[in-house]
Amino acid sequence: MQPTVTVTAEKETNRGWTSVVRINRDSVATDHTVHLSWVDHDHWSHGSKPPSDTVRALIEAVLAAEPIRELPMSFDASTARRWVADLDQQIAKRL
Repeated sequence: MQPTVTVTAEKETNRGWTSVVRINRDSVATDHTVHLSWVDHDHWSHGSKPPSDTVRALIEAVLAAEPIRELPMSFDASTARRWVADLDQQIAKRL
């Protein structure tokens, strides 16, 4: 069963956005805080999608690449580039 990813809260900050994301995997839900900078949002979505869609696509891409990865409770979206080699392309497919 594929995990479901839901952005439950989003707050604009002076550097971008902070989102709370709920991931449901195998009937277990975890919440994570994801920091998305203005630069990464523009890089991934070209400004055409809301930050919440960009964060959702990011999390889905990471989970699809390594389904057993345990995500940190709080992390910056740009760090995920170190986890998945072709992350930019995977996010583009989901947006």
